[in-house]
Amino acid sequence: MNMRTAAALGFTVGILGVGSAFATFARVESMGKNTTYIMDDVSIFGNPANINLYPNYLIGGFGSYLDNVETGTNKDPQHPTFGGIFSLSLGSEESPDPRLSIGGLFGREDALLFRFLPDYYIDANGNKHSLPQTVTNFDGFLGGTLSNGNALGLHIYIAHQDGGYETENGDYQVDSDSYASVIRADGGFNLQVTNTMDWELAAGIARVQYGPEHKNFFDDGDFSYLVNSRAFVTLEAIDGELVPAMNGHFIKAPGIRETHAQAGLGINVGLDRGFFWMGADFVWNKKKAHNWSIDYDTGVSAYDAQDDEHSYWDKRKDIGGVISFGIERNIWYDWFVIRVGGQKSILYTECDVDSHNAGKSGICSDNGSFFSTNPIGNGTMDDHVGWGFGINIEEKLKIDVTIAEDLLFRNPFQGEGRWFSRLDATYSF
Repeated sequence: MNMRTAAALGFTVGILGVGSAFATFARVESMGKNTTYIMDDVSIFGNPANINLYPNYLIGGFGSYLDNVETGTNKDPQHPTFGGIFSLSLGSEESPDPRLSIGGLFGREDALLFRFLPDYYIDANGNKHSLPQTVTNFDGFLGGTLSNGNALGLHIYIAHQDGGYETENGDYQVDSDSYASVIRADGGFNLQVTNTMDWELAAGIARVQYGPEHKNFFDDGDFSYLVNSRAFVTLEAIDGELVPAMNGHFIKAPGIRETHAQAGLGINVGLDRGFFWMGADFVWNKKKAHNWSIDYDTGVSAYDAQDDEHSYWDKRKDIGGVISFGIERNIWYDWFVIRVGGQKSILYTECDVDSHNAGKSGICSDNGSFFSTNPIGNGTMDDHVGWGFGINIEEKLKIDVTIAEDLLFRNPFQGEGRWFSRLDATYSF
């Protein structure tokens, strides 16, 4: 398939034992925190056409592991995932295109849309309910390539719970007020515009619903829209690629709206036994909400539907930029790679709180403005830095690990904390 140019070759040859086609959430988390300026398998969730770049490919992981575990105890990670992509070539041995691809993944929580699900909701009678955990959590993919290598793809995501809750022992029981649903459908293409430029474009529609009142997909018109695009332009002078990118979304969920626009420029470069990327983005984000309350210390949120007809909107606008980078290099052996990366955002925020909401803990506590940044060091995907390592076994089995950021700063005699915060693996056959 001829869709990737110099950078793909630089990945595959320059990083012996790593390769561009075999990335994971753990690799992304430990090497820069985002996938905008590199091509990897995580990009299939932004553009389903990219499943055609990873034929006959299995992926799985334990999910993010940030739970507080008491000394002397243990706890399994709570959000594991597994899935795969399978392809059927319709061409010849010399030229496998055209090709059909199908894929699926179980267990993933959509990081963007799940932000609009509160921890609790209050019904019209004033009763407080915990939002149920969705259990279906399935990504489905269908794609194909044309004889010239250009790729198309479709994707659907379904995360749903209706009428039940999970007990502490892992069983499920009836709860007629238990309802939460996140549905997303999108499509995209990946075109080789010239011999030195590939262009991607993807767009989608989504629906976020929850509460005691069960709704059909088309009820109330609370739809969300998403779009993203980027290009990979080969730069022979740096043995890499220039990557302009943009993305935007409009999210509409009960009591909350968010409009987001982001545009940036990055590079990725193949190094001797390694790889480097860097990017800068301009960010504009506007959020408004009513009847939402947030504990600013814990982040626990709740939506109150008692007085939903009288909506007094609080508004918050963020504008600023993000700088991010990542680097990885094989050390000691060809099968072992070490990674490090980080990101820094600086946003100017303006808050406008409706007078009816004064004194409440909504998306803003009061009128005013301030500067903000991403979390400095809380171990999440969004904080400042990350580091990790990867293991490659015969270019087939690859294991990526994100190391806990505080590992080197603990008292070894107390047995505290965890060593790793994420572990993923891929297998190509």
